[in-house]
Amino acid sequence: MLIEIEATPNPATLRFLLPRRLPLSEPIAFARGDGDPRPRLAGRLLGITGVRDILLAPDFIAVSRTADAPDWPDLQTDIVIALIAGLDEGDDAELAVLAAPVPAEHDAVEQQIADILRTRIAPAVARDGGSITLVSYRGRVATVEMRGACGGCPSALMTLKRGVETTLKRYVPELDRVEAVRDAGAQHEPFWKKILTARGARFRGASA
Repeated sequence: MLIEIEATPNPATLRFLLPRRLPLSEPIAFARGDGDPRPRLAGRLLGITGVRDILLAPDFIAVSRTADAPDWPDLQTDIVIALIAGLDEGDDAELAVLAAPVPAEHDAVEQQIADILRTRIAPAVARDGGSITLVSYRGRVATVEMRGACGGCPSALMTLKRGVETTLKRYVPELDRVEAVRDAGAQHEPFWKKILTARGARFRGASA
């Protein structure tokens, strides 16, 4: 099974190109400490010492390392071994439950921003091993979450201002600026958790 490895603009993140597509409609991020439940494939990777967070996309997985992680040559070997084992054992099949999006609750402008991010901006960001999603639109300010290679990337702010903000303002005159949150998980429920909750899952510490 061939898994190719590509560098990204973020030196702390590598992109692992998969031999078959994952049953996902859009990238989904998981971080160490997110808690359960989470897909087995995500659990395998986050269980590797030195892996900080991962981004599962239809045709690749972006893996970010911690500051004190082993050097990439050693760490990427462990990652490839875990990926091959997971794909061989069919871990990716259970990702299909995450493929159907949760119905969005946006006003017209917020929905327009979300659509532009998904169709015009996210594909380009994904080519660099990252993802970008809308967290909120309030007071003419769009707040986005950048994960994968974009999370903590030295050039992420430049990408946000010169690329994302410029593109969005071209199509959405109501928008004044775009801001990013470093860890939106503390401010909103992650996409994957929304989907599992909608399907009846319950999480420790969540109200009934």
